[in-house]
Amino acid sequence: MFWSDSLLNKKKCPLCHSTLENEYHHYITAIRSGKEITTLGVGNDYGAFCPECPVVVLDRKGFERAVGGIVKENPDWKMSVDLSFVVIGIVNMDAVPEDQRHLPLGSDSNPIPLVEFLREIDTANKSKSRHGGNRLSGNQRRRRR
Repeated sequence: MFWSDSLLNKKKCPLCHSTLENEYHHYITAIRSGKEITTLGVGNDYGAFCPECPVVVLDRKGFERAVGGIVKENPDWKMSVDLSFVVIGIVNMDAVPEDQRHLPLGSDSNPIPLVEFLREIDTANKSKSRHGGNRLSGNQRRRRR
């Protein structure tokens, strides 16, 4: 997982340079306000996925607006506006068995099928892209842009 504001080209995969495809998905986020941490499911189209490798680029400003809006809509949560969050992963809705789709996600009988994101550096170091899995030098990366 990469944040869009950390990339020079937000429309290309940072590992294999394929064109990213924007898709709607459900994400699990952890929000911290003070010492309180709340886990929250958020559905939006702020993720762009690589069709060639397991990379997603998330729009940080979009997630900030979405999380901030949810917190403002729920004042009974008593969360301050000064908060931080992390996107833990994506909910794999296809992994929910057909006979359990009517049950709420997160219950004991229907756990959330979470696909956790790797950090940017973990993703880059484990990549098996066109360059054979070896991390490119800074000069090599600049020439590919």
